[in-house]
Amino acid sequence: MPKLCKFTSPVDGKPVYVNPAQVSVVYTFKGEPPDTIIGFRKDFMLGVRESLEETVNILDKAMAEETAGG
Repeated sequence: MPKLCKFTSPVDGKPVYVNPAQVSVVYTFKGEPPDTIIGFRKDFMLGVRESLEETVNILDKAMAEETAGG
């Protein structure tokens, strides 16, 4: 199982942990301010405080470590 990735809840600033192997989509919802959304399958969405680029980099790094046996 890949290492869990730590993100920040936009509501209360508490940490939230994500299994990168279960992420199906990451996108920006154009609100004010814009929210980064992590989608799992089609029925669960999670907003995080990190930027889109930062979120994708964290998830990519975790998956690369997993495939490298890390």
